[in-house]
Amino acid sequence: MTYKEFLETLEELQLDLDSAAEALDLEISDIEAWEEEEEIPNSAEKWVRTEKVESAELHNSNEDDNFDDEEDDLDDGDDDDLDLDSEEEEK
Repeated sequence: MTYKEFLETLEELQLDLDSAAEALDLEISDIEAWEEEEEIPNSAEKWVRTEKVESAELHNSNEDDNFDDEEDDLDDGDDDDLDLDSEEEEK
């Protein structure tokens, strides 16, 4: 992974160099020095990939996927049971 790819992944994860430096126990200047290298260290690549997987798992929820369908199901009910005005008129 290149330094540019690393920065792009951090941006996707809404993380900054401070967060990366803290997680990797490095100084920001050490991370910025990777820009001159062909690839970032394996430990940093492994960390950012792990963060990406964990982030995807946190945001991968199917709870609301069928929300519209559930609302439609609720609307299909028999509204006659809920017609309170008609019941009052009958009395």
